[in-house]
Amino acid sequence: MPAPTLRTNIELMQPLPNYRGFTTTTSSASATTVIDVSSVMEEANRITFVVELGDLYINFNGAATSDGTSMIVPAGTGYTEEMMRITGLISIMRVGTTNGRIRGCVWGR
Repeated sequence: MPAPTLRTNIELMQPLPNYRGFTTTTSSASATTVIDVSSVMEEANRITFVVELGDLYINFNGAATSDGTSMIVPAGTGYTEEMMRITGLISIMRVGTTNGRIRGCVWGR
């Protein structure tokens, strides 16, 4: 895998040219891919989403798991992060028996 591109402060302050929205609902207890960032842009630098149904484990750049390496986001809440670097999968997995739904978007270059 090539070394990541180092960004200057000026580059990071520029508007992000790429945008991709997503909506995904789980259908089983296994991890579900929400979006493969590398297939739509070089890297995502900003993400925002809302978990509409069911609590979800969420993982950036890998498969969501229940082993403590994934973030838990309760239903009815959301998450926003800027100045980050996601280059692979964003995946979700339901916490309990209720299927979950996530809706959001990523911005990047």
